[in-house]
Amino acid sequence: MVVSHYVQVLLRRRWIILSVFIMSVVGAALYVFSARPVYTAASLLLIEKEHRTQVYAEGAIVESTDEDYYQTQYRLLKSRTLLKKVHQKLELSQTEDFAGGVGALDAAIAIAPVRRSRLVNVAVESHSASLAARIANAVAESYVAENLENKLFISKDILQTIYPSAAQKLASPLHELSIDSLPAVVNSPLIQSLKGNYAGLEARWGDLSKRYTPEHPELIRLRSQMEAVRARIQDETAKIVQSMKAELSGQLQGNNVRIVDPAEVPQSPSKPRKGRTLILAALLGLLMGSLLALGVDALDQTIHTQEDVERRLGLPFLGSVPRAVLEGDTLKSYTDLLGGAESFTGESLKNIRTMIGFAAAGKPQKSLLITSTSQGEGKTFMAVSLAIVFAQLKERVLLIEGDLRRPNLHKRFSVPNKTGISHFLAHGKDASELADLVCPTEVPNLSVLPCGTIPPNPSELLSTPKLIGLLDWAKGRYDRVIVDGTPVFPITDALIWGQHTDTAVFVAKFGGAHTSLAVKARQKLQEGGLRIAGAVINQVTWRSNSYYGDYYYHYYYSRYSDYAKKA
Repeated sequence: MVVSHYVQVLLRRRWIILSVFIMSVVGAALYVFSARPVYTAASLLLIEKEHRTQVYAEGAIVESTDEDYYQTQYRLLKSRTLLKKVHQKLELSQTEDFAGGVGALDAAIAIAPVRRSRLVNVAVESHSASLAARIANAVAESYVAENLENKLFISKDILQTIYPSAAQKLASPLHELSIDSLPAVVNSPLIQSLKGNYAGLEARWGDLSKRYTPEHPELIRLRSQMEAVRARIQDETAKIVQSMKAELSGQLQGNNVRIVDPAEVPQSPSKPRKGRTLILAALLGLLMGSLLALGVDALDQTIHTQEDVERRLGLPFLGSVPRAVLEGDTLKSYTDLLGGAESFTGESLKNIRTMIGFAAAGKPQKSLLITSTSQGEGKTFMAVSLAIVFAQLKERVLLIEGDLRRPNLHKRFSVPNKTGISHFLAHGKDASELADLVCPTEVPNLSVLPCGTIPPNPSELLSTPKLIGLLDWAKGRYDRVIVDGTPVFPITDALIWGQHTDTAVFVAKFGGAHTSLAVKARQKLQEGGLRIAGAVINQVTWRSNSYYGDYYYHYYYSRYSDYAKKA
C-alpha cells in the first residue's frame, strides 16, 4: 500500500522528475563537452622492504623493518625537497599548469599503492599529456636516487674512513685513530680482551724499566710479548675492516627501490569521463527529481485522490469526474458529453448517482444540495450533470437555482429568467405559485426553477419561511430535487439551503482548494445540521495518473466499450 502510494505520487509529479532529470543531464553534458581535458600518466615503482638493521656509527641507526616503513616512503615520494628538485629540473615554472610553484605540483601528484603488494603508482595530472609523463618519470627517478643517497649516507662516511685519501695516509696516526674508533672495532670482544692484555703488559714494563736496563732479559721478554699482542690487535682490526669494506661496497651498488614501468604518454584524457559523468548525472537527476516530487507532494495540501477525501476531509468518496471540455455552455453540450455508451464522463456521473443512492442508507434523500469550498470547482457542472443522469432513470427531477447572486442555469437551459425564486421569496403568497415559475427543459423529466431577477438581499430572502415551503412543495411534486447552491466561502447562502435539504454532495476540484479550507467548509455544513452524502473530485486529469484506481477503471472501461462496439 505504501509502495503504491509513492508510485502514484511519482507518476503524478512526473513532470518535476523529468525537468530535474533533463536539467541534470544537460548540465553534465555542457560540462563534459566544454571542459578542458586532463591527462593522467603514472609510473610504477617497486619498494622492497629491507630485512636487516645495522649499526655502523655511534648514535646512527638505519632501521628498515618498522611497520610504518611504507607510509614513510609514500610521504617521501611527495616531500617538498623532492618536488622542488623536480620542479627546478623540468623548469615547470614556465608551464601553465605548474607556474604556481611546488604547491601546484603537489596537488597534481597522487600516490596510489597497489593493494597486497609492494608496488606503488605515482600518478600525475596535467592538461598536457607529454608533460604529465615527464613529471611522473622525473618524480620516480628522483625518489630512487634520493632513497639510495639517504640509505647510504652513513656508509659513505665510514668508507671514507676505511679508504683514506692521500692526505689521510700522510697523517697515519690520525687515520689509525679513526679506524680504532669504529663501533665495530670498539665493540669487538676479542680486540677488547687483547687491548686489556696489552695494557697489563705495558704496566708491568713500566715497573720493571725502573729497576732494570733495556737489555735485561725480563724486559726483552715483555717487549716481545707486547709486540705479539699489538700484531694480533692489528690483524683482528684488519679483518673487521675488510668485512665492513665488503658489506658497505655491496650496499653502495644495490638499492631496494626500482622503477618497474616508466610512465608513458597517455593517448586519451582521464577527465572528464563523459560516459560515467552522464550516467551519474542521469541517476542523480532521477534521485533528486524523485525527492523533489515527494517533497512537493507533501507540501501540496490540495485534494487529488480518494485517500485525500477520506483521510483529510473525513468524508465518504462518491467518485471522480474527468476534466471535460464543453463545446459551449449549453444544454446540448451537456447531453452530448453525457450521452452514448462510450462516454466515460457519463459513466462516472452514473457511478456517482449510484453511490449517492448507497449513501442514503434508507433515509429520505429527495432534496440534494450541491456545494463546494469556493468558486470555480465545478459545482454547477455537477448539479446539471447529476440532474440529467437522474432524469435518465425516469425520475422527475427539479433543478433549483440556489445561487441568487450569480445565476446562470437559465443560460445553460435557454429558459426565461424574468421571474423565479427571488420573485416567489419576495412577493409570493402561496407555494402553488411556483408551478408557473418552473420551466421544462429539452431533457425528458427534467425541469428548472431559475433565479429570476437578482435580488439585492439574497441572504435575507433565503432566511424567510417561504424557503421551507418552496422545498416542501418541490419534494411533494418531484422525485428528486437538486439545488445548485453557492460555495461555502465567502458567503453563507449554502448554509441556509443546507438547513432545509436532506443531504449534500461536496464538490472538490482536483488540485483546487486547500485541504484546511475544505475541512472548514465541511465543518460549517455539518455544524449547520446538514448531512453530507460524500465528496466528488471534479476535473481529474487521467493522463496525470493522479487517481490511480480510476485511471485503471477508465482503462478497463474503454477496453470493455471497444469490445462491445466490435460485437
